Amino acid sequence: MKRIKVSDIVPFAAFIVLFVFFTIVSKGKMVSAYSLKMLLEQSILTIITACGVLFVVAQGSIDLSVGVNVALSGVVGMHIATVTGQGWLMIPCSMVIGLIVGLFNGVIVSKCHVPSFTLSIAMLIGVRGVVNYIQTIIGIEYIPESMLFVTTSTFRIIAFIVIALIVLFVFEFTRVGRYSQAIGENETTARFVGIPVDKMKILVFAIAGLMAGIGAVFSMATVGGTTMTMGAFLEMKVAMAIFFGGVLVTGGSSARFYKVILGSLSITVIVYGLSLIGMSDSQISESVEGGLLLIILFITILTNRHRASRKKAAEAEE
Repeated sequence: MKRIKVSDIVPFAAFIVLFVFFTIVSKGKMVSAYSLKMLLEQSILTIITACGVLFVVAQGSIDLSVGVNVALSGVVGMHIATVTGQGWLMIPCSMVIGLIVGLFNGVIVSKCHVPSFTLSIAMLIGVRGVVNYIQTIIGIEYIPESMLFVTTSTFRIIAFIVIALIVLFVFEFTRVGRYSQAIGENETTARFVGIPVDKMKILVFAIAGLMAGIGAVFSMATVGGTTMTMGAFLEMKVAMAIFFGGVLVTGGSSARFYKVILGSLSITVIVYGLSLIGMSDSQISESVEGGLLLIILFITILTNRHRASRKKAAEAEE
């Protein structure tokens, strides 16, 4: 029988505590049908994007460029659809652009041995400049009338469920997920047992890019088109969702799909809950999120030290 770890319970406990707290202080507004629907819809973009980054984090890497990837994929995809008059092109074009950016990241990280944090920060700054330049030229564009069905809540929720189930299967039940966790646990051992580490690094960054492209479609579907702030600070929400869900920065076996879901929902509960009690000011929300991120990092450091000490003790006994 598999032993249940405390780290596996914490994400559930954190979500329940936050939800109950805001339900009480909002005098029950949190559990209304409208609020529950809003919680789900506001979590979709974060979850979709975080699902891709989960594969990267499982290997002990990080991709902080997903926010600008969402922006670039959406802006370019929408412009192609607008210029050609073929509205349906916004979906595949956004996905392809996101995939290309992800592949680029993966190749640089695996073949050039550039730290993922350094690369993704550079991409975060550089690509945002490119997106801003493009948008100053073409301006804001709106979803073609032939594609307005993607803006409906029904379509977005159904599409989200289908995509989430696919990612769940790939991460939890295929070699992609298992190999990624193995690399995160010990990259040297993974190479020794025959896991194609370099190829897996390229693959997971490609998955993160593809999911960012899909996220771009959901972002545009939510607001009806592109915006000048598209994807802004999304990478921070994604990182918080993953780490708040209990996934360690070192990845490995701590990376689980359900943790991404719980972490994303918890972050949304905080933001939406603050708005329900009249504290929707962005400065307050950002302060709370920043404080939580510091707590998460502190807990992560303590957990890593505890794991390291246990590992040394086990090796000493042998």
